[in-house]
Amino acid sequence: MPLSTVPTFVPKSYTLTVIAPPLTANQRRTLWQVGIAFMLLTGLLTVLYIQQSQHLHRVVAEKIKLHAALSAQSAALQVAAVFNKYFDNLVYVGNVLLPQNAGVQAPSTRTLEQVQILRAQHPNITAFNLQNSSGDRILWSTLPQPSRPIELANDFTPLPGHPNRLIGKLHYAQRMHARVITMRYRVHNAGSAHSFFSVGSPINVMSLDTLTIPPNYNLFLQDAQHVPFAFFRQGKLSLSGPSLQSFPPDNQVRVPVPGYPWAIGAEWPTSLVTRAWWHEEKRLLLNNIGIVLGLLGIGVFTLFLLAREMRLRNRQEEILIDERDRQKKRAIHDALTGLPNRDGLRLVFDQALARSDRQEQLLAVGFLDLDDFKPVNDTYGHAAGDDLLQEMAHRLLNAVRRTDTVARLGGDEFILLLEGLRSMDELDLVLARLQAAIAQPFDLKGEVVSIRASLGLTLYPFDEGDSDLLLRHADQAMYAAKTRPALEGGGWVQFYHPDIGNVSMGDEILRRDFLRALASGAVTLRYQPLVAMATDRVAGLEALTRWHQEGREVSPDQFLSALGVRERQALGRFVLQTGLRQLAQWRDMDLDLFLSINVTPEDLDQSEFADTVIGILAAYPSIPPESLVLEVLEIREILEQEVAMGHLQRLRSAGVKIALDDVGSTYASLLRLKNLPIDEIKIDQGFIRELSNKPQDLVFVESLVNLGLGMDVLITVERGGNRSAHRLPARDESRLSPGVRHCQAAGSGSGGGFCAHLCPRRRGCGHAIVGPVPASWMGACGSRVCNES
Repeated sequence: MPLSTVPTFVPKSYTLTVIAPPLTANQRRTLWQVGIAFMLLTGLLTVLYIQQSQHLHRVVAEKIKLHAALSAQSAALQVAAVFNKYFDNLVYVGNVLLPQNAGVQAPSTRTLEQVQILRAQHPNITAFNLQNSSGDRILWSTLPQPSRPIELANDFTPLPGHPNRLIGKLHYAQRMHARVITMRYRVHNAGSAHSFFSVGSPINVMSLDTLTIPPNYNLFLQDAQHVPFAFFRQGKLSLSGPSLQSFPPDNQVRVPVPGYPWAIGAEWPTSLVTRAWWHEEKRLLLNNIGIVLGLLGIGVFTLFLLAREMRLRNRQEEILIDERDRQKKRAIHDALTGLPNRDGLRLVFDQALARSDRQEQLLAVGFLDLDDFKPVNDTYGHAAGDDLLQEMAHRLLNAVRRTDTVARLGGDEFILLLEGLRSMDELDLVLARLQAAIAQPFDLKGEVVSIRASLGLTLYPFDEGDSDLLLRHADQAMYAAKTRPALEGGGWVQFYHPDIGNVSMGDEILRRDFLRALASGAVTLRYQPLVAMATDRVAGLEALTRWHQEGREVSPDQFLSALGVRERQALGRFVLQTGLRQLAQWRDMDLDLFLSINVTPEDLDQSEFADTVIGILAAYPSIPPESLVLEVLEIREILEQEVAMGHLQRLRSAGVKIALDDVGSTYASLLRLKNLPIDEIKIDQGFIRELSNKPQDLVFVESLVNLGLGMDVLITVERGGNRSAHRLPARDESRLSPGVRHCQAAGSGSGGGFCAHLCPRRRGCGHAIVGPVPASWMGACGSRVCNES
């Protein structure tokens, strides 16, 4: 890339904005690794705290279970102590107070008094009963007796280790209106070694209400069949309670009552464990959460510090790199305009020479000097002069192509390196843009100032030498341009020549004479017929320019290359207006023809070209747009320009046909060819002219024909006017299409004379259209006047 196309630093006035540079991939990876490490550490701590909380929950649950077991054990001991006292009283009554013949006689008065004393001491003992040995009948009782003995259920269970101590099941005693447990003690009858009698007493279950029971748990007293018959809720005795299935198994514990076939069960709700766990956990939770959040905060802060340190380091490195780049740019760029200076020009000049040799293309070296710069400095000051130079540099950069280079040597001197030129036409286009850019007025502190410039050019490799020699020659040409009078718009450019001035002056004279010839009518048109090979009829005509000089006609190939941009644009407008006017006359004679006109690159470079063509065409309503064919040379730089492509697409949308001329004469890109908005391809006549000497070229011609048929475009083959000299061989002609004819170019007359020249049966043709031709393109001449032999 040329140095002039690189944005440069202009240290006039600027604002420095510090933007944090992005992190590199390795730095981002490091931050990710640090962040992941902190996240893993935080996750590990969180898992440990969760496990700690779960462990605390288990510990609390086990503590509650142990406490419940202790409470149940305490209750079991109290229950056993209560019933042991009752049995001790029965033993005392049976063995001490009752007479030896208690089994057959009632107790004495003294015994009854002592029994009453025991009952007073133990109010929960509702009665003392004297029973037979089997215990199924009450023989005597402290309670009022019915008329006959009471029969009892014999469902007593002996206590473990005490076979004479028996206890019954809980039942409802109607005489006492209470739920009681009957206790029985068997006593040996003294009158008989094998005779027994029993002493029993019903114990009211509510007597257990005096027990000291912890209120945190629900306790229940179960019999041997695990059926609860007494409940303690919040330390109070109750004969009904919740179902045993209302608590999970982990929230229950059972403790046997010592010496009795009973058990004390304890139950507690899950909420009790949860409350106890939360009471312990909340003291640790805030601490654990603080540690986790603190670790996360440390991690975020660490990442922030690391990222900040990395960005600062990157910024320092960028500052160092930018400073080195600025120093390097200051060394090779002009401080005022930002263009390459002499050292920067030297870097690209040798590369441009090498590219020119490798690509076999021209390199134009220009030395440009502003003619009226010193008065600007003297009048408006050096600051205004600096502004003008900066604006001039900007305009020059916009006028040249991307591949070109603009440099400033100092003062008001600029160097132009115009690369990749394949013809003088391309150079003229660039020079026209440069001239237009320089001619625009400059606004200096509210004053409008116009500047002129002188440009000296030398062309490599025509002017062979190194960079220093080419610059000297361009400098000499520039001074020659300054010293001569300015002619009509082109005097600002001077090409180098050993005899400096002769070539450019001749070109300027020729251009001036050509403009005068256009105005005086010395430039006319000739029309060459185009024959459709499928029908052997004239389908259209191509307009050819002729310049009448001193009694002879001069073809464009002898003067076109010397014309400038302005002259070419004037010629294009003349050909378009004259050709359409003549075509309108022929169509009024019922000749259905199309007209093919060559378009110069300068035409396509005009911003108003499409509007001009459409406007001129609108002036002839009898001519349909599809009857006009514009032939465009395949010049890469022109067809790649957005302006040119916009013109072609707009014209084609309006109905105008587009033809690509001289295909095969230059380097053609199939990739570009398929993207062009074209309707016709014209094969360069060099292939057709040499077919007799180079029959192998027929393969290329056939390939182009097949390509055009595949793209649905017309193929036009150019041929010479001499039948014997340029006729196709018979076998080759048959391979393309039969019936090719020859004709010579016709003049611009009308009527029968024109048709006589146009008739394909009497003259040979110079162009032939290969492939199917639309009906609107078919000529009518064959049917009207070409019936003469």
